[in-house]
Amino acid sequence: MGKSITVSLLKKYLSGSCTASETEQVNRWFDSMDGVPEHIAGLSEEERMLMEDRVFERILHHIEKEEQTSTYSLPKKSIYSWKGLTVAASLLLFLSLVVLWMQHPSSLSPKQITKSAESTNIKPGGNKAVLTLSDGSSLVLADASLGTVADQQNVSVIKTAEGELSYQKGTANNSSEIVYNTITTPVGGKYSVVLPDGSKVWLNSKSSLRFPTSFTGPERKVQMTGEVYFEIARNPKQPFKVLSRGTQISVLGTHFNVMAYEDETEEKTTLLEGSIHLSSGKFSKLLKPGQQAAVDASGIQVNQHVDLQEVMAWRNNLFIFKDMEIKEIARQISRWYDVQVVFKSTTSKIPYTGTISKDVELSELLSMLQFTGLKYELNNRLLTIIE
Repeated sequence: MGKSITVSLLKKYLSGSCTASETEQVNRWFDSMDGVPEHIAGLSEEERMLMEDRVFERILHHIEKEEQTSTYSLPKKSIYSWKGLTVAASLLLFLSLVVLWMQHPSSLSPKQITKSAESTNIKPGGNKAVLTLSDGSSLVLADASLGTVADQQNVSVIKTAEGELSYQKGTANNSSEIVYNTITTPVGGKYSVVLPDGSKVWLNSKSSLRFPTSFTGPERKVQMTGEVYFEIARNPKQPFKVLSRGTQISVLGTHFNVMAYEDETEEKTTLLEGSIHLSSGKFSKLLKPGQQAAVDASGIQVNQHVDLQEVMAWRNNLFIFKDMEIKEIARQISRWYDVQVVFKSTTSKIPYTGTISKDVELSELLSMLQFTGLKYELNNRLLTIIE
């Protein structure tokens, strides 16, 4: 075990002003993981996050040096990465890892397993979508230039420098004809759209949204598949309605997430802000912030204490697994990396916990899962879970 280190030295290290000997001292502390500085509150939020990144980099450095024919096992099947986390979540995971290292140093020793099949690295998904216009023609948005990509009934469809679509109404008189556009993300795609009323939506991979190019009449109505996050511009005179898998969600102005993939057993609507009315068949519920409604054939069940960080992970470009079974993880992997996942044996019920950026290649995500004891084979785009 190494000795404790002062916050002042850590600050100096993070600012890049340490001498060579001071840098070596900090690195020795990172390697020893001999505790947290007594006055860790003296670090700013940015400094804490930087420190956590440095610690994790050192741990991965040592793991990679030993990872020639081995995988690694941690108690409780946990994996850790701080890429893109909020400071509070980062600090919590950091402290947990410190305790784990101090109490179970042998848990990071290598364990022999069957080595996975070699395969070309598979890139993560990204900003990819197809826009279908009112006349049936389609635009591949990744190939479209910035600026106006189409005109729809006195509405300009603009691809912005931020990589999203924006619908902006022109100055001419409104047309009485209502026309619709549909944006569709493929497997491994995501995209965001600013609707004609100023509402903003984000589409996860393998999702779609059908909407009018101008909202007229007593309501604003859209249809969706897959998973979509909505931030709805408030308009009490014109309620906003979302239709998905036989469920209708009515709002005035609010933030909520709808997960309605066909390969999931339940449709889940999670409210972050405002209020929504949800109905399915003869069932209906009014949700409050922090609640989640799960809809299936038996009705609507409301979870009063949902983990919003986990729900919003995809929107924040993260994978967050909290006590999640491998089959659920596999569905997320399949949708984001465009791979087929099969199971060689009966799937275990062991829960996995961990966080990692969605920007990593599939090999890195699988290495993190392998680090917890998972066994797999990857041949081209066929991922076989051996476990």
